[in-house]
Amino acid sequence: MGLSDRAVKGKNGDAVLKRTLYLLAILVILAALSLTVFEFIKQHAQKASLDEYYKTHILGGFSADTPDRAAKAAADGIQVVVKYGQPPAEGSVLGQKLLSLHMKVIDGYISSYLYYYECHRTAELRPSLLGPGQYCQEDLYPSLTDANVLLAAIAAHLKQVKDNPLIIGYWVLDDWVQWDAGSARSVLSKIHQLIQQYTPGRPAICGFGGGYIGLGTTYIWGDWLADNFSLQGCDRVGLYMYAPSLPDTTAVSSPDAYNWSMAGLLPAIFNSLKKRGWDITKEPLIGIAQTFGGPIAHTNDYWVTPTARDIETQSRSFCDHGASGLVFYAWNDSGFGPATQTPMDSTEIEAGIRNGIAACKQYWK
Repeated sequence: MGLSDRAVKGKNGDAVLKRTLYLLAILVILAALSLTVFEFIKQHAQKASLDEYYKTHILGGFSADTPDRAAKAAADGIQVVVKYGQPPAEGSVLGQKLLSLHMKVIDGYISSYLYYYECHRTAELRPSLLGPGQYCQEDLYPSLTDANVLLAAIAAHLKQVKDNPLIIGYWVLDDWVQWDAGSARSVLSKIHQLIQQYTPGRPAICGFGGGYIGLGTTYIWGDWLADNFSLQGCDRVGLYMYAPSLPDTTAVSSPDAYNWSMAGLLPAIFNSLKKRGWDITKEPLIGIAQTFGGPIAHTNDYWVTPTARDIETQSRSFCDHGASGLVFYAWNDSGFGPATQTPMDSTEIEAGIRNGIAACKQYWK
């Protein structure tokens, strides 16, 4: 081969290489675009699925967190489990049981970690308020030194669960303490941003409680209990109001004597939330009814135990006041002992759950 032939072949080779590289670049760009479009379609499909799910009204139960508890809850009409701590993975024993029961999960990890964060704040800023009988008994996570550490932990969790098909939302807020009223509001707003960044479409559900229903038409509620609400942090509002715990030396009043209709109480809570911008048509209400009672483990106290009629009355009142979801507390709790009455061992409470669901369905027709 002469020099001119080699030159021509070299030029031809360069041209082929350029075309090959050009085609490879096009393929890479098309692949990237395909992944972007797929992710876009996937996210919007998930959001549409969640929107459709919430239109059917949530019927949930707290801490039905074992296969047996989940099966028992499903038999009483429960479709969604609210679970503190880590949610079940799709392939776990609990996850497989929930899938077989066509149940979903509201992930309570964020609420749990927000509690741990607040307990560390308490240990640092109000150590005298840490201990037995207090909101925080101990500082379990001293590593949660500031809001940025908390947010990093939540971001990591959201990345971990973003493809978990069981999860339809997040329980992000639970009980709070008066000395630090409203301190979670700005953090919840940032948490909401993370939720929408990593798992768009899944709502942040803020729980508000801390008040009590009393005898007759009495109740206890403090306006400060709504201080953590904001439009930027809460997509939905969950309200939980229970009868009080009492020393076991106190005579047991008839459960029916308590204010299970929450007369006066729900209007007071609504007023507190509305002052902070809440609109029930934009941040829907989920009512949370009491389904437990009896002796409290490791104490000399007991909870007033609602009858089936009481549970139905409380459920009906929530839905009469506009609740679009109904959840029952609980199938498990750290305060439950062998003599505590729960949906797992009380046919009376089970009847109340079924009747409460039926009552609310009359409003949701």
